Amino acid sequence: MGRPLNKKYFGNTNDPQIGGEGVASVTIAAPIAASMNTGATAVFSAPQLPGGVTATGTVTIDGAGDIAAIVMTNAGSGYTAVPTITVTDTVGGGGESTVLTSGAGGVTVALTAVKTNAITMTGRVVAGSTVALDVVKQTGSRRYLVTDGTNTGVVALVSEAVDAAGEAQIVATDSNNGTYYVTKLTAHRAVIVPGTGTQFPLVGGNPQSVPWVLDTAVLDTSVKIPNA
Repeated sequence: MGRPLNKKYFGNTNDPQIGGEGVASVTIAAPIAASMNTGATAVFSAPQLPGGVTATGTVTIDGAGDIAAIVMTNAGSGYTAVPTITVTDTVGGGGESTVLTSGAGGVTVALTAVKTNAITMTGRVVAGSTVALDVVKQTGSRRYLVTDGTNTGVVALVSEAVDAAGEAQIVATDSNNGTYYVTKLTAHRAVIVPGTGTQFPLVGGNPQSVPWVLDTAVLDTSVKIPNA
């Protein structure tokens, strides 16, 4: 199958062994009016990658009942995008909730950005919806042992949208964000079938094999493989 991928591309060097990040911090520029009690709790939305751990934190309510700070108690793991945070006042049966979104109302949620990025793919281990998959290991030139967080099994890369169990896709992008289905991935090259991309068309009806990167694709030279 050619030189196989280094296991680091599957997040195996991370702790836990998945890609994505944890939540490093939550910054609140100024107290947020909420009229809450000191027993208010914070609930973070779940991570995007299967096998990830939901972050946790404690809420500081000031003397006016406003949300003054959120202090992380567990960064969690498996986040590819910043989570939303729901602060709920459960003392006295009030049940008042406030949803905090990064970038709004002086709230900034920062991810750790310190873990090795892992290749991401979507697919179906079993029949049902197409979901994010965490790669355990490569088992062939186009086959991978993966988990969706509940089910574990082998999937094969396809050159179209996933519509059946046992199928998966890696969608690469060129320097203009044109898309390509990856049908084979080795240590340095990807065999790609054009989606919306035009930089690497079929040649004689056959897909091209091109260099791949995890950061920035180069015009007419390489494609970027999705990673987190």
